[in-house]
Amino acid sequence: MDKTLSEILTIQLHLLEELYSLLERETRELGDMNLDAMAEVNRMREELTERIEAHTGALRQAIATAALELGLAADATLGAVVAKTAHKEIPRLYRELNATARRVQERAAMNREIAERFAATATTTLNFLTRLINQSSVYGASGGYQQRASGAVMINKEA
Repeated sequence: MDKTLSEILTIQLHLLEELYSLLERETRELGDMNLDAMAEVNRMREELTERIEAHTGALRQAIATAALELGLAADATLGAVVAKTAHKEIPRLYRELNATARRVQERAAMNREIAERFAATATTTLNFLTRLINQSSVYGASGGYQQRASGAVMINKEA
């Protein structure tokens, strides 16, 4: 029981560490405003998320099996299993998983904030440019410029 749970927790930890590394790369790409690289990171993150979700079933089953073997209910949490196990590797993995999950959440929140600010800045810039384009200056008969709306529209291919 402990060996299987330990192996599955180790796999889960490696997946979360891989996700954290990918989120760090995403932070760099967001900072560089490298749109092609950001698209690649998004694709890689989707694939990694699918791998994590596929592994979650095995993790839940291992936790349920370990819980039953320790005399706990099958729906016991990993924390409850860790508290009752005698295997020294499992509590260490549990602490590392929690720390890594916390780092992943913090990095993802930071990246979301950066992306939202980037999108807001891009929107503001596009709105400004659209206003400039829509104001055409025409030299009038009286010798001065007359501003007229031209009706131009900018289309964002990313939208």
